[in-house]
Amino acid sequence: MHPLKAITALTLACALVATPVPAAAAAGPNLRACYDGKCKFTFTRAVSFRVSSTYGLGRVYVSKQNVGGIFDQDMVVVRAPGLSSSLGEGARGEFRHGNKRTLNFRVLSITDQGATIRFEG
Repeated sequence: MHPLKAITALTLACALVATPVPAAAAAGPNLRACYDGKCKFTFTRAVSFRVSSTYGLGRVYVSKQNVGGIFDQDMVVVRAPGLSSSLGEGARGEFRHGNKRTLNFRVLSITDQGATIRFEG
C-alpha cells in the first residue's frame, strides 16, 4: 500500500471515531417537560415521570406492550396509581383522580421500535 493512502485511510478512520454523537440523538425524551401534563415524546422503552399535584396522580408510567388475545397488536399502556389504559394508534385516553384536573393523552404512532404519545394536560 502506498504510504500516502495509508495515512489518508488512518486519518479518515480517526475522524470517524472521534466524531461525537449529537446529545439529542444519544439522550432519551425530556420527561421533566411533562410535569405540567403537556408534552410530546417518542419512547423505545418503558418510561415514567412525575406530574404536578394538581392531577393527583404522582407518577405516570408509559410503555409499549403486545396485547394478545382478540387484539393481538402493539398498544401503548399508560398507568398511574390505581389507573391503567391500553391504547392503539390514534386513540385518546384520560385519567382523573377525584376532583383533581384531568390528564388527557393521545397515542400518535406505534412502530416496531417504539411509540409517540402526546400528553395534553
